[in-house]
Amino acid sequence: MLALCSGIAQEQKICPLMIEDEIDPEEFVEYKGKKIFMCCGSCVKKFKKAPDYYVKLTSKLLPQIDKSLLDSKIKIIEQKFCMVYPDRVVSPKSYVHEHGGKKYYFWSSTAIRKFKAKPDFYIERAKKNTNVKKLALK
Repeated sequence: MLALCSGIAQEQKICPLMIEDEIDPEEFVEYKGKKIFMCCGSCVKKFKKAPDYYVKLTSKLLPQIDKSLLDSKIKIIEQKFCMVYPDRVVSPKSYVHEHGGKKYYFWSSTAIRKFKAKPDFYIERAKKNTNVKKLALK
């Protein structure tokens, strides 16, 4: 069993929620019979709030997840990353704040507070975020 777990962990190198962090083999969730590894307990908790969404969005980072397991009914929102923490993936169930008539999604309430202090800075920075290239769907 340990050999199997470490084999999967070797295939999946990056946390699907904090995409610049390596996985911790002790932090994982079961998804349709497959283990998905995370970097920390916070990511495990967030993943459990929208598992189908996160799997579809980050499937390129999850070699153990077959394309047939992706839910075709899940619609991916335009914004993929937190406005403040550009390496952290967001979902429709993430924290939300409206600014200038538009909804923005955030990793945490702390991120919203930071955004409120300098919204224009974070909006401009988000336009330059290249992390989305790492999320190409299968």
